[in-house]
Amino acid sequence: MITTMTTETSAPPDAPSTFALPRRFLRTFLLLALDRDGTSHGYELFECVAARGLVVDMAGVYRDLRAMERHDLVTSDWEPSDSGPDRRVYDLTDAGRVAAAGAADELATIRDGLTAALLDFTVAADQPVMHLGAS
Repeated sequence: MITTMTTETSAPPDAPSTFALPRRFLRTFLLLALDRDGTSHGYELFECVAARGLVVDMAGVYRDLRAMERHDLVTSDWEPSDSGPDRRVYDLTDAGRVAAAGAADELATIRDGLTAALLDFTVAADQPVMHLGAS
């Protein structure tokens, strides 16, 4: 399912309003962001995935983080904040790092498939189109 919702709270201001990735990439992006950046809190992760074109709400991010914690992919802990309430921070487990590597491989496979399809469709677009019933 492709999400087309765009609000000020769910997409960065410079994100194109017509571009949205399927929500199924949320867990993939969360794993990859934690693998790259290390320990992060939910809002940082939300900003990271939103900056890459995934239109999602904060509740969705926290829902996936809790599910990932139940599946032993992440751990969480409370971190004191100087400027407000304590916040929960997340970090990958060893199983989460393995899942992140798998997620990167999956994205590369998807990229390669999309690239091949686009090349195929681009080449096909340069050819005359045959319609059914045409002689």
